[in-house]
Amino acid sequence: MINNLLTMPEMINYPLAGWLLVATIVILSVVSIKLIFCSSLLETMVILSIFSLLISLSYLLMDAPDVAMTEVALGSCLSSCVFLSFLTKLPKSQQCDLGQTRMVSSLIICLIFIVVFTFAGLDLVEYGSTDSMMQDHLTKYYIENTKKEIGIPSFVAALLASYRGYDTLGETAVILIAGISVLLLFSQKSDKHA
Repeated sequence: MINNLLTMPEMINYPLAGWLLVATIVILSVVSIKLIFCSSLLETMVILSIFSLLISLSYLLMDAPDVAMTEVALGSCLSSCVFLSFLTKLPKSQQCDLGQTRMVSSLIICLIFIVVFTFAGLDLVEYGSTDSMMQDHLTKYYIENTKKEIGIPSFVAALLASYRGYDTLGETAVILIAGISVLLLFSQKSDKHA
């Protein structure tokens, strides 16, 4: 698998990107393990922000800058601000000590996820493969038919606004609801007597 990540000229534009992607995966694994052993909510939030930044770096290295920017904006910045705001509203007794009681259950859940994702990953096509069904069928269809069916030269705009219109509308609605929820949560007066 590492050799596949390192030799992908179709997906990664420069040779160092493959090594950076492998290094990012290793650091992500270390950060995930560190997350299990966090002893306070503040430490957990910082580690989650680092995890989100590393995920966005991996998106960027796999030629998905739009997804990387969204992950940085929402996953790292906005989520961290929301979590830190909630942390200030919690009593001091709940902010500091998480204890070690959750370690066994966390390890069991992590092992279950590792096994499930490993078996699911075995059925996936090779990363960057041009023989995949998506590359073989859908990409050709979009290239040949976008201009005559949609009437605009931009493939990205045509895909987002027309072919995937319902999906884009759903994503936009989710982001709108999340934004309104955050505004409502931040607009409430904090209870100083709690």
